[in-house]
Amino acid sequence: MISSVSLTSIGTVSNISPSSGSIYGGTILTIDGNGFASSINNIQITVGTRTCSIIATTPGQVQCLVPTQGSNPSTSSINIISNGVTFSSSSTFTYDSNLTPTIASISPTIGTSGQQLTVTGSNFIINETTVTIGNVSCVITDISSSSIICTLGSSPAGNQPVIVSVTSMGQSNSNIEFQYALQLDNISPSQGSYGGGQTITINGDGFNTMSIGVTICEQSCQSISRLSNTQMSCITPAHSISSTDTTCNLIVTAGSLSRSTSYTYEANLTATVTSVSPVRGGTGGGTLLTITGINFPLVVFSRKKKFKKFSLFLLELRSMQ
Repeated sequence: MISSVSLTSIGTVSNISPSSGSIYGGTILTIDGNGFASSINNIQITVGTRTCSIIATTPGQVQCLVPTQGSNPSTSSINIISNGVTFSSSSTFTYDSNLTPTIASISPTIGTSGQQLTVTGSNFIINETTVTIGNVSCVITDISSSSIICTLGSSPAGNQPVIVSVTSMGQSNSNIEFQYALQLDNISPSQGSYGGGQTITINGDGFNTMSIGVTICEQSCQSISRLSNTQMSCITPAHSISSTDTTCNLIVTAGSLSRSTSYTYEANLTATVTSVSPVRGGTGGGTLLTITGINFPLVVFSRKKKFKKFSLFLLELRSMQ
């Protein structure tokens, strides 16, 4: 006799905690029970009409991040759908202003990495509180229920929201912003050829933003490479040649912020070609070409290299005579 046996697991919710938290969301909601999906892609939780973003899930427990209250009522129902099955639950979550970390002010409002920031407000809790500015942590050095002192990390230049998170309550308001100043410390080298094409290194802070730009004598660099938030490189644009040096502004911009320093196009660093001889040659190559001019760099080639490269050395050496 052949028979088939199937086992049906009933989805249940045994406990949800906490039952209340910040009106700005950010509370980690833990739901215990049975029958939850093992993949976060197969489970959906809403608080009121808003999605509670899944953090982790196992068959016996799921955690999600409570959304901001927004248009939800103060007490909102919690709805769970796992693998297409709707769980029966009468649980609710209460948005409570008394359980909401609140930022009233910050000081200073503008600064750079390494500085101290004072956050004034309410409902801060020792050992439960973190501060972020944008996506960067501000390391807390002192805290009370109404004040936080933290050290600023390195962040892209511009305005960034300050958010206080308290583990047992959730997040604060995010309407208070801190402006990371754009810094330009130095460039190297600070002079080069009128022909451009020179790679210069720019040191400062706040460069890691998509809106970064660099101009020299009001001309954009040929290309910009962000190496880190504190360093980038730029290939200089060409400039109208002159018999004397030209010093102008190198300007770094990040959104509405800008900083400048000087860069010099130097005549004696600019190679100039006055003639080429001969002006034609065979298609098989091998023609010794003489280029006459000034300010050619001296390039030394080893005699072990191919003759063509050695003849180029002779060519450049002649041009220096």
